[in-house]
Amino acid sequence: MKKLLFLVIPVLILTSFTESKAQYDYNWAAGFRIGEPLGFNLRKYFQNGDRAFDVNVGTYGLIYNNDRRYNNGEYKTAGLMIQGIYIFHTAIFNRDWAHAYYGFGGQINSRRHFPDAWKNESIKSVSKISLGPTGTAGVEFKLPNQQIGFFIDAGIYLEALPSPFFLNAQISGGLRFNLVK
Repeated sequence: MKKLLFLVIPVLILTSFTESKAQYDYNWAAGFRIGEPLGFNLRKYFQNGDRAFDVNVGTYGLIYNNDRRYNNGEYKTAGLMIQGIYIFHTAIFNRDWAHAYYGFGGQINSRRHFPDAWKNESIKSVSKISLGPTGTAGVEFKLPNQQIGFFIDAGIYLEALPSPFFLNAQISGGLRFNLVK
């Protein structure tokens, strides 16, 4: 619960600074993120400019959380992750170059799991597919007179299947190139 408050409160504070809506003139943006998740990011801005949809494809557990307890065993490897998040964003301090955003969506992961039984038996690892809801909040800054923006965000993934209520913090930053006006 404390982690969730840590994410929600800063976004509420940042978005309360302005009444104006974010008016991005872009339709698509593509980039990469470093952290958790690590990989490719594609963003589709919607017509009003204050909403978007993010698709992230990359690794899950590569940078951190690759050696932790999970479902009567351990994770010891990184896996593939696909994430879709519906984003709400708004300008900070009425500036078009600074935006705060938050959103909610879903995440699917594929990762190898090492049950505790592998220490005593011939079972080495089990491939796991997991899914659950995810949320994120962050800030994005666009460079003046450029199509490039950088961002930092944090979020949480709450696994629903196969291990309900398994939590994983997700923190990353990266670059996004605004492609189509």
